[in-house]
Amino acid sequence: MSIRLDNAFCEQLILKADESPRKRSHYNLHQALDEPVQRLAIALKKGTYVRPHHHPQCNKWELLLALRGSVMFVVFNNEGVILEKFVLSPDDALSGIEVQPDTWHMVYPITDHAVIFEVKEGPYTPSVTSDFAQWAPAEGSAQVAHFLDWVDTASLGQSYKLAQY
Repeated sequence: MSIRLDNAFCEQLILKADESPRKRSHYNLHQALDEPVQRLAIALKKGTYVRPHHHPQCNKWELLLALRGSVMFVVFNNEGVILEKFVLSPDDALSGIEVQPDTWHMVYPITDHAVIFEVKEGPYTPSVTSDFAQWAPAEGSAQVAHFLDWVDTASLGQSYKLAQY
């Protein structure tokens, strides 16, 4: 059976994100977590927080493609300084990016909803505390809204001062 990443598929995923307290939902196209290639679609609702993180394993690259809406992709250095910010959108010049292993990054929607497609080498490796940026607020923290506002307006070369808030 084939899976179609069409408008109906995206709409269903967006509805699930709307109902989720985390403001996002995903659909795995791979059947098992130990498959050599992991493929998933992720719907993001404006205001969701994907904490800056990295994948330190040398084989954990990621390919991200924008299917619907627009997302901001942000790259940081080890200390949380913004190195790059760019928009991924199926309607613009840049619709996808391959992220190299051990790159600190985050993504957030800049339209009300967005759907991205992610491909990465398996097997699935659960995240551990050290995979998440200690210089960014934890998911669920009262500082998340401020961090999202900051990163949205911050310029290259700036870093967030977690202790200030």
